[in-house]
Amino acid sequence: MPAAMRRLVNLIIVFVLLLAPVPAPATAQTDPVAALLNAMTPAEKVGQLFLVTFYGPATDEASDIARLITDYHVGGVVLLTANNNLTNTENTPQQILNLTHHLQAAALTASQTPRETAEGQAVNPNLPPYIPLFIGMAQDEFSQIVPGLTELPDAMAIGATWSPVQAEALGTLAGQELAALGINLYFGPALDVLDTPRPQGPGDLSTRVLGGDPFWVGVIGQALIRGLHGGSANRLAVVAKHFPGYGSADRDPDEEVPTVSKSLEQLEQIELAPFFSVTGLAPDSASATDALLTAHIRFRGFQGDLRDSTNPVSFDPQALGQLLGLEPLKTWRDTGGLTISDSLGVPALKRFPAYLPFNNRRIARDAFNAGNDILFLSEFDDDNPRLEQTETIIDTLAHFTQQYETQPDFAAKVDAAVTRSLTLKLKLYDGQFTAEGAQVADAGLATLGQGAETVATLAQSAATLIFPSLGELNTRQPQPPLQDDRVVVFTDVRAGERLCSECPASPRVEKRELERAIVERYGPNGSGEIRPTNLQSFSLDDLAVYLDSPTTPPGEGTPTPEPSPVEAALNQADWLVFNLLNPTPNVPNANRLTQFLARRPDLVSNAKIIVFSYSAPYYLDATDLSKLTAFYTLYSDSPVFVDVAAQLLFRELTPLGDAPVSVQSINYNLIEITAPDPNQSILLVADQAQAQKGDTLQLTAGPLRDHNGHIVPDQTPVRFLAKFGEDLPVLIGEASTVNGIATTTFTLSQIGPVEISADSEPAFQSVKLQLDVQENTASIITEIVPPTSTASVTPAPTNTPSPTPSPTITPTPTIAPTPTPEPPNRVQDRDFFMMCLGLIAAVAVGYQLATLGASNGETPPTRRVRVALFGAIGVLLGYNYFALGLPGADWAAPFGLLAPTIWVLIGAGMGLGLGWYWFVRRHPT
Repeated sequence: MPAAMRRLVNLIIVFVLLLAPVPAPATAQTDPVAALLNAMTPAEKVGQLFLVTFYGPATDEASDIARLITDYHVGGVVLLTANNNLTNTENTPQQILNLTHHLQAAALTASQTPRETAEGQAVNPNLPPYIPLFIGMAQDEFSQIVPGLTELPDAMAIGATWSPVQAEALGTLAGQELAALGINLYFGPALDVLDTPRPQGPGDLSTRVLGGDPFWVGVIGQALIRGLHGGSANRLAVVAKHFPGYGSADRDPDEEVPTVSKSLEQLEQIELAPFFSVTGLAPDSASATDALLTAHIRFRGFQGDLRDSTNPVSFDPQALGQLLGLEPLKTWRDTGGLTISDSLGVPALKRFPAYLPFNNRRIARDAFNAGNDILFLSEFDDDNPRLEQTETIIDTLAHFTQQYETQPDFAAKVDAAVTRSLTLKLKLYDGQFTAEGAQVADAGLATLGQGAETVATLAQSAATLIFPSLGELNTRQPQPPLQDDRVVVFTDVRAGERLCSECPASPRVEKRELERAIVERYGPNGSGEIRPTNLQSFSLDDLAVYLDSPTTPPGEGTPTPEPSPVEAALNQADWLVFNLLNPTPNVPNANRLTQFLARRPDLVSNAKIIVFSYSAPYYLDATDLSKLTAFYTLYSDSPVFVDVAAQLLFRELTPLGDAPVSVQSINYNLIEITAPDPNQSILLVADQAQAQKGDTLQLTAGPLRDHNGHIVPDQTPVRFLAKFGEDLPVLIGEASTVNGIATTTFTLSQIGPVEISADSEPAFQSVKLQLDVQENTASIITEIVPPTSTASVTPAPTNTPSPTPSPTITPTPTIAPTPTPEPPNRVQDRDFFMMCLGLIAAVAVGYQLATLGASNGETPPTRRVRVALFGAIGVLLGYNYFALGLPGADWAAPFGLLAPTIWVLIGAGMGLGLGWYWFVRRHPT
């Protein structure tokens, strides 16, 4: 028997013995979720199905939200700036923490208020169980408008780094800050896949998406979720949205229910793939989302009939059930995965024909019956005065309670949904609900707003040069602005979101923000590269006024008017810099750059024109780009990203990011970009340095890189080829990549020279493995690097750490090193046979030995088993100590063939002695 096999058998025996069941007293186990369910009334269970919103900041006992929590036991609350839940911009974090404290206190009050008795009530009329609230905040609400918190970037900026490491760091930052505010439910990340951008069209998601490649959206999504969990110490439930994906939506989903014409197979390949990645295919529990937010979107051709459209998926039991029944999602669902509906009061639903006129009971019931465990009620009224939302919610709760009490099937669905919800809440609170556990200390506020360095690093990594190439830019702009150069900046100045209706709306990018960043870094107090007096800043509105001014010369006798400040600046400018946001129909001057480029070719040819987009990269067309010196995309408009723009302008920073979506104007097709780079030489290694006929080689190809130098998406096909002598190469194996690596096996079945290679269209060049196969003589496997390749491995880009490949082989493009030969066998088959006999003998002796010296009379079987097990373990340890050649093992070598047997006897004696002493003498009971 080979030595490796004997060792494997030994290890299996050891584990079997160690895991052998030993009788133990049975202990009663209590399921905390079942106990809570049994203690709840139907109304209390129904309350747990709902997440509600409220208007204004009031949370006192007389407020609507306190009433919903204490009297109707709603399971959660979502804070919205649009609802004036915050009152001003002073000490906003403290306001949020006070809100969460008061809301959780209301849930505690609900558990201290005796129930009213009711005839036929299934639960005794005592105190309700205490269940903390879900307190949620949406991704878009948190990212940019809460003073005192770290200003986080838009999703596409994260995607442009192509870096799971940076995504996790950002998620960790967000998780820390949210948890410090008492937020325990986070609506994000959005996992929509923007495979086909629609510039300025309906349904344009702009920078709200991570990207357009399903694999990378999933990888970055996993990292964000992992960071959110870790940063919050697992006190934050993550809700990935918008399942099954808005990436192909043809309408603004808030205003109208979009329709997507895709089959289920197409959805699995693109839209659903990221959701698979964070549910059943997540690499670990930390990377898995806790819940999915279901979107109000419908599909044509989803179930085969191209003319048939579903209802909104969030209301369609068949469609949503079919999606959630797909294996990756089913596994996640079976282990407690929660589903939450998107807001049931958005205008898109109120305008949907099937729900006209607005019927709160039907909308909520249909959404629940479709498969949503929790229903999100926001703007949940018939466009009546806002205060009527509370009464609408109460009516909905009463309807659900009545259904629970009269419809057994409905009651079973409620119990199942509440079980999922309570299970997740218990997970957030370490398995038990306490008033202290639900409160967050004020001390955590001191740690807020400390993530500027993390965001700055990400902003630098995300900055992308869209046009031209970096090499061409060095020709077009060989140096930054000089000290005497005049720089004119035009900025798309727009009001940002308001924290409350009475709060001031700060501009997203201020008119002079880039100018200030330039002066700070490169002015007199910085590097001294520019004179502040040579900088001028205007808005796009100023440019529009200039472009729309009459161009007719004044009549005879009429004095020529002074040129406008814009005209004067343009005529003297050496550099024209434009700061752009996304063009939208309600911002008419957003497209003024295109108009300026067409009307003033003289200025276009005389000045260098640099454009910074703080939005998506696909809004300018090819004609616009041809007139520019450079076009950069920053993806976010916070001051950190404006500072990066200043560094790019002065060529202090090399743009490291890559567009995570397709950009038609530069023929940047993401499908082609993420394919294997044809200029790389694929690294190919075997798992052994030499081989002979009959040996099976494990072949590893990769990591494969795409055109941007990133790991290719999983499931990229790789072919393995072998060339025998002068014959043409033949296919010997096919595999798909995982983290850029593909593996296969190949058995050497014929004698003679063989050359092994790999390719992955369109990358057809690889390291070649050559050997001369012999019958009984091992030949060295030689690695041959193609002469046209500068290196056998395309290096990873410096800005983005890619997913770590799973194989642990670290090959080099040289002749494979000769592995250290396995030491000669110290034991033979006869020794293994003797060990087995010793094992049987030790078990028999140990079973009897346990009766000797027993002080309490009769010996129980468990004590005999334990002593016998110790004897058996001693035999195995003694034998393996000698077989592995551990220190001192050779002292018995003079005994020759008896050496292994002597070690078996020594191990048996020590094991039996220790077992007898411990279980008979020391612990006789």
